[in-house]
Amino acid sequence: MALVLGCLPAQADWVRVSTSQQSVFYVDSQKSPRVGDNVMIWVLRDHKAMQPGQAILVRSSKDQIEVDCVGRRIRRIFSSDHGRPMGKGPMVHSEHGPMSWNAAPSNSTVSRIVDVACANT
Repeated sequence: MALVLGCLPAQADWVRVSTSQQSVFYVDSQKSPRVGDNVMIWVLRDHKAMQPGQAILVRSSKDQIEVDCVGRRIRRIFSSDHGRPMGKGPMVHSEHGPMSWNAAPSNSTVSRIVDVACANT
C-alpha cells in the first residue's frame, strides 16, 4: 500500500482540459520530465454523478498516463477510483499496468490530453 501511495500526486494542481456528458477531465499541472518521446502525467476524471465501478459506485478516478508525444498515443500505468469528487476520500479500487497503448483520435479528450502533456516538454 505504501508503494501505491508513493505513486499518487501529493497536492495536484488540476487544470481542466475537457468535458463529456458524464465527466470533467483534468490534468495535473506538474508533469514528469520527458524521457525520449514520452512523458508521464496524471489525469483526473471527475464524474458528474456516481458511476458504476468494480461492484461499487465511484465519483472520481485518477489515472497515471504515459504519453507517447511522437506517436500520439497513451497507456494507463495506474488507476484509482474514489467515492468522492476530485479524487478525494478513500481509494475504493485500483489497477496497476501498464495497460496496452491506445491511439489518440483527433478532436477527442485523449487528443487534448496528449496536446497538454506534450506542450513545452
